Amino acid sequence: MPVFISYRHVDRAHAMHINTRLMQANIKTYLDVLDPESQTTEDITEVITRNISECTHLLAVVSERTAQSWWVPFEIGEATISNRRICSFKTGPTELPLYLDKWPKLTTGKDIDFFIEAYKNEVILKRSAALDSITGNQSTRSFNKTNAERFHADLKNRIRRGI
Repeated sequence: MPVFISYRHVDRAHAMHINTRLMQANIKTYLDVLDPESQTTEDITEVITRNISECTHLLAVVSERTAQSWWVPFEIGEATISNRRICSFKTGPTELPLYLDKWPKLTTGKDIDFFIEAYKNEVILKRSAALDSITGNQSTRSFNKTNAERFHADLKNRIRRGI
């Protein structure tokens, strides 16, 4: 159940910090800067879409500079199509695009802890996204969508309560 970390390269330090936190919690991650294939390929789109399809969660690092990125919205769109769990991590005072309101918004280290707990609860409860969430039958796709919605709602509530 890896977590795909989406970010604009000017926000790499935030992405690396989140990656470290998740790895310390024994959560596998995908970060393009750590993937030799993404550094040498001529078809980066194929590498990115394949890696999103192999992850169950996407965490997008979002700053005022993200608005100038084509990749972060593309990656969020790819994750949306396959009912992945999606969260944003806001860095700084910028307002986030309204379409991100659909998913939990993390802003602090404590929120990252909440994400880690929610992720681990999914593993324990076996509610994580199956990797066939696009190609599977209608029942599988519906099950994955319901569980993704539950993950998003539970994490949003936890962040809102702050406990």
